[in-house]
Amino acid sequence: MAGFTCPPTSGMRTPSETIHTTSCRMSGSSPAPRFSLKTEACIDRVYLKLLLTTFFWGGTFVAARFAVKEAPPFFAASCRFLIAALVLVPLAAWQANREGRSFPLPQSLRHVAGLFSLGLTGVFLYNAVFFTGLKFTTASNGALIVAINPLLTAVLSALWLREKVRPIQAAGLLLSLFGVALVIARGSLSVIVNHSFNKGDLIMLGAPLCWALYSILGKKMLARFTPLAATAYAALFGACLLVPAAVLEHLSQGGPVPQFSWLGWLAILQLALLGTVVGFVWWYEGVQRIGTARAAAFVNLVPVFGTLLAALILNERLIAAQVWGGCLVVVGVYWGSRQPGSRAVGGADQAGSLASTGKG
Repeated sequence: MAGFTCPPTSGMRTPSETIHTTSCRMSGSSPAPRFSLKTEACIDRVYLKLLLTTFFWGGTFVAARFAVKEAPPFFAASCRFLIAALVLVPLAAWQANREGRSFPLPQSLRHVAGLFSLGLTGVFLYNAVFFTGLKFTTASNGALIVAINPLLTAVLSALWLREKVRPIQAAGLLLSLFGVALVIARGSLSVIVNHSFNKGDLIMLGAPLCWALYSILGKKMLARFTPLAATAYAALFGACLLVPAAVLEHLSQGGPVPQFSWLGWLAILQLALLGTVVGFVWWYEGVQRIGTARAAAFVNLVPVFGTLLAALILNERLIAAQVWGGCLVVVGVYWGSRQPGSRAVGGADQAGSLASTGKG
């Protein structure tokens, strides 16, 4: 992303570089690439930012649990994306100005409909099930269920485009779904037989589906808008949908207007700024610097951070079924997302399309 990558270096040599190059020639060896240390340091910072991004995304499950304890789901989601939109829209305008372009505006009703669909699927619907589900289930379960996002997106995208689903994708998805079933059933056959599922877990199953639709629709919009502009529009349209829903939610429930404590507002700021804005910027910096395939591998760390933070901050106790189910989810996603001829790919192209808005 322009403006967030390491600055280019000039072509002038310092005296030390000249001496080093001369000595290499005299000794018959090839000179080391210039600025290699600086380039390596820059790449190291990118890897650190990607690691922190997945940490922030894992933290959104804990933050959402705090938020829905103090306010209804739509009110919490509205606060999150009102703040995020107020930051993302000026940021997209700043990026366009920095690149010498005007702010990208929709040129047709088709563009408006496409951007609206991003706000509907990736912000409104995703966060409706995200916050509502986490009101009834644990943050660790939510993180493990949503972890199937990348692979489900890849499979549905292939079906949407009428492409053949590779056997390894199908096997990985089945393995991940088995892991999710193990988590939801808490490792107990009686839960399945008696249909005594936690309703929050069942609601959370809608999150990966919403995210997959968001990513598929987003690919079309990226032909016209930059990722930052598309995400800004998604946040803006999503907030416009969430606010009326929050009003209806309050009218139906009655009582005083919801208010957050300082801890609740801290959770909302984590969701809006770290989980959405900073996560977006750092994610696309990573995609630009090291490529989609390498960056996508970091997505597999989100459920790991989510469950660890839930245990540390919320004192959620992990049971064996969650550990084994989570391992199956991560292995299935990693395995099913591998590209032909590559050794380690985590989320394929879908992870590099539209990222942080709906990632928890």
